[in-house]
Amino acid sequence: MTESAVAPSGTAILARAASQTRWSALPADVRAMALDLFADALAIIAAGSVHDDMRRLARQIAPSDGQSTLIGERRGVTLREALLLNAATTTVLQRQDGYAHAKGHPASQLTPLLLALAEARGKSASDMLSAFVAGYEVAARVGRALGGVPSWLHDNGNWALIGVAAAAAHLLTGGDATRIAAAIDSAASLGLAFDRFTTASGATIHHLYPAMATTDALTAAEGAVAGLTPRPGALEAFYGPRFGTAFNAEHLRSGIGAEGWSSFEILNGYFKLHPSCAHLHGVNDAVDQLMAQDGLTAESFASIDVETFGEAMEIDAHAPHNDLAARFSARATVAAAIVHGRLDDPGLNDLAALAPVMARISVRHDPAMDRHIPAGRPGRVTVKFRDGRAAVREVIFPRGTFEVPASEAERREKAQRLLTRLYGPAHAGHILATCRALGDGGTLAALTAALRSKA
Repeated sequence: MTESAVAPSGTAILARAASQTRWSALPADVRAMALDLFADALAIIAAGSVHDDMRRLARQIAPSDGQSTLIGERRGVTLREALLLNAATTTVLQRQDGYAHAKGHPASQLTPLLLALAEARGKSASDMLSAFVAGYEVAARVGRALGGVPSWLHDNGNWALIGVAAAAAHLLTGGDATRIAAAIDSAASLGLAFDRFTTASGATIHHLYPAMATTDALTAAEGAVAGLTPRPGALEAFYGPRFGTAFNAEHLRSGIGAEGWSSFEILNGYFKLHPSCAHLHGVNDAVDQLMAQDGLTAESFASIDVETFGEAMEIDAHAPHNDLAARFSARATVAAAIVHGRLDDPGLNDLAALAPVMARISVRHDPAMDRHIPAGRPGRVTVKFRDGRAAVREVIFPRGTFEVPASEAERREKAQRLLTRLYGPAHAGHILATCRALGDGGTLAALTAALRSKA
């Protein structure tokens, strides 16, 4: 038998590294990033929970009493009700995290599952955070190994699901490598596929993508822990070749040594600083510059020409009819920023008020910009002012991305502002402090008590 025939599979290598992940042993920068991503996701859920779509969904499901926290409620609900509703809320504002080397949102799918599961099963904050990092590292390597996904496939609920299942198995077993491996291959066998174009069409069934994906990930992990067996190697034999456009299994093994992770992909995570599709963030940053440096207002300009890359145009909503579609519309996001002085969620709700400004904005594909992707999210905005002036701003790498990282102040300001919508400024600050304390001996009970309070 050759050496290659007995070499461990990518699943086995990922599972072994995940099993060795312990919060207390992680480098300081990894711990800091994990806590920031976790807090970011909690804030996104809190702000999204007040959206009318989510309130109606919660009323329809009518959660019953349980041990898990439904953010926005004082009482506990069942594990799956908390998971489904908290996860659904992550997409409402389009503010969820991203990962530099593959399109997806691992932290915002890990957070609702691990919060609900840790609380229901009486796990510690350290247990939960160990599983969070382990799941992120698994997910990121799967995402990178895919080499891209088909153009029709949405980035919510695909490769991140495999890391979420690994994280759940880690939390349930205390890091059993055999069970984590079974969870990885079980989740890979599910092969969920969601329609990418729901978003630009404004189809709000989109919000169930992360809800269904995280629920399936938990089920896969529970099955693995119960002893249900997957097809060995399903990640490499089935999922990768069918859901990736240039699958390379070697990326599953990258940054892993005998002692576990030798490098951490979580450090390549990023924070969305605009409430819009990430493909529009170069455009959104360019508009911010024009307002700050050139005096752009709704009254001052005659016309605006927006140029961007091809993939952004594929999902651009030219005439959005609701706030979800508006978040995928270059015209709507540019108009909302100009009319309200900054791009924020409330400004995307009244499309009638934006219509006169949108009528003066054109959007087109500049093929030359395609060379900057996938690393960049390029956008160029040209303004002709009523007084005869003209101004141009171009952004290749938007703020918040890996190339132009969000500062610590920007991360905390975002989380504080979003939490404030539900809790008010003082209690939002308390929740953030309690969340940060998790990494230094703070308890999960203290955090969930703070999240259930409306003080």
